Amino acid sequence: MAIKAVIFDLGGTLIDWPDWDDDICRRWALSYDYLVAKSATHGWPERSRYVESMRNAELEHWKRVNTVQTSNTPAEVLLEGFRTLKCDVGIDDLELALDGYAQAVDGWSMVFPDAASTLIELRKRGYRLGLLSNTWWAADWHNADLVLHGLNTLLDVVVYTSDLFHSKPHPEAFFKICKRLQVAPEECVMVGDRLVDDVSGALGVGMRGVWKKTDYPWPEPAHIHPTAIISTLAELLPLLDRWN
Repeated sequence: MAIKAVIFDLGGTLIDWPDWDDDICRRWALSYDYLVAKSATHGWPERSRYVESMRNAELEHWKRVNTVQTSNTPAEVLLEGFRTLKCDVGIDDLELALDGYAQAVDGWSMVFPDAASTLIELRKRGYRLGLLSNTWWAADWHNADLVLHGLNTLLDVVVYTSDLFHSKPHPEAFFKICKRLQVAPEECVMVGDRLVDDVSGALGVGMRGVWKKTDYPWPEPAHIHPTAIISTLAELLPLLDRWN
């Protein structure tokens, strides 16, 4: 069956965030500072306790992604952190904490040098282009990164799992983006940097799965066999020529 659509993962595939793991405390510290500055009379816990609790809530989210393939909204992640702190918060408090986090990540991402040029060439060749990203972040935060790097107008459909119940590699996440792209899974190629989330999930629904291999130590189960392996996005173009 001819390939009609190419679906990309986001982080590690099209764009990246330097020092993702090492930076986590900075992000939550800035969230705390903004929250306290805007709602100083609440009686908030110490900064270090807030950072630890939110960091743990975020890690718990990713554990659920890895074990039961479910996702969370930004508010759900923060509420879990506040419950651990035994803080009674309202919608306004949640929005302040999220706004502070959003400011911490604004402009932080970097784009891979061949991302835009590859997407442009794929569009010229008539492919439908999609984005499917595992995330708890708000769509607006990621969309701001796409705009920053000039990728927003190059994608036909964008799906973030913070808006879904399931996360990759659950089949429902892949079926959702296929439906929005108006293509069958067999007509799609999924490109991502994670063998489990991206490649195995794609193969499981009948897509081709292309592994963009990076230096990050993601799990590499021996039983997962990608359709192809690339190290740069530009390598995707001759692959598609051969397959079509």
